[in-house]
Amino acid sequence: MKNITFCIASAKNEKDYTTLLLNSLKKHTQLENHEILIFIDSDNQNTYEHLLKLKPSFPNLRIHRNETGFPIGSQRNVSIMFHHATNPVVCYLQSDMVAGKDLDKHISKNIDRNTVLSCARIEPPLHPGSPEKIVKDFGITPDEFKFDEFDKFVNELQKENRPNMDGHFAPFAVYKSTWFEQLGGFDTQSRCSREDSDMILRMKMCGLNTIQSWNACVYHFTCVSSRGNDWFKQNESADKKNMLQTKADQEELRRFIRKWGFFGHEYKPKYNTSLFIDIDTGVDIQLLKSLEPYFNKIYLNDQDVVQELYNQTKFDTYYYANRRWNYTTEHWESIIEGFNPVEFGKRIVYANDFEIISSNDIVISTTMYDLLKNINSQEVQGFIMNNNVVFEQLLEQENYQGNYNLYNFDVIVNKLEDINKLHKNASQYLVPNMNTYIFK
Repeated sequence: MKNITFCIASAKNEKDYTTLLLNSLKKHTQLENHEILIFIDSDNQNTYEHLLKLKPSFPNLRIHRNETGFPIGSQRNVSIMFHHATNPVVCYLQSDMVAGKDLDKHISKNIDRNTVLSCARIEPPLHPGSPEKIVKDFGITPDEFKFDEFDKFVNELQKENRPNMDGHFAPFAVYKSTWFEQLGGFDTQSRCSREDSDMILRMKMCGLNTIQSWNACVYHFTCVSSRGNDWFKQNESADKKNMLQTKADQEELRRFIRKWGFFGHEYKPKYNTSLFIDIDTGVDIQLLKSLEPYFNKIYLNDQDVVQELYNQTKFDTYYYANRRWNYTTEHWESIIEGFNPVEFGKRIVYANDFEIISSNDIVISTTMYDLLKNINSQEVQGFIMNNNVVFEQLLEQENYQGNYNLYNFDVIVNKLEDINKLHKNASQYLVPNMNTYIFK
């Protein structure tokens, strides 16, 4: 049995969920061999005081309460908890989960320093089924959770001894040294979603095994941590939350594409592309916004358009997430550097002389008129969204450098170097000042 630190993220309206999770760990693991850290990111139920009363029953429990008035977010607090763990293996659990029988035993059996182990999720039928989880209803709130029926189901599941499968999601366990030395932590650019997808690509870059164990399993009430209680109910309050989350998720997808050049879980190279657009007719800002994530830089020969595109793109990148987390503008401006912000002033640039940028690695040029005429073409759409695949194919040529004409784009290829390799450096993802967070 390996010594494990179970790291639990808790927030508003999650006191009962957190208590249920603690009780399941006590029931289903050899808790005296392990440690529990809880990061209370926000609290409206006196969760901290409640957990203090439970500490005599959980002698290895330590708690941190965020007292800033603003959520820190799991993208940072996971690494903070891992940093403060005293055991070699760490396991991240969301508060809306219930530990299955012998969770620690099955983590210990399947983990090594080259593996990130995900625990199978058993979920109520609130989302469509998928191969990596089991849809089975044991309740959608702690009050109605059917503990005995869940235990019986887990016993039968573990008797099946299903083979491990590839995959990654929460809850997961990893060696603390592997997390910090090879991965660094989540990319805090991702504020509301997509951090797991980003992490999957970086795990593969590092040669880590991403394994899911069916025997190490949890019940997951789903989305309580991200959307709050009663998110699934058909009422105006829940609808508003889901609409805001959808807008935030859309921006996270754009953020992911901006970083990697595509969305997916299989690694692809990305090249340093510059798109030059001659604004020769009426501009479509929404079209320009849709193009922006797929290129490293966009050059425009109209300063007013540059400014407007900059303003709208920057607004989108923080506004929905800030509303989602109830951040004021003042608070966001005081902490923005901790979220690896994109410097849009270096991505959206004024250029009136094409020759100045013609020596960039890859220069793609077109006119606003041609874009408006051809943007609905399947070939043009395909090139925009998959331009890195096109350039990767050029590497098959002995001499790829030169001028090309692709649909309504003129292309100059000077250099093809995969810049996605830069995302492997773990140090860029480390959360600063982790020792300032005290667990008691």
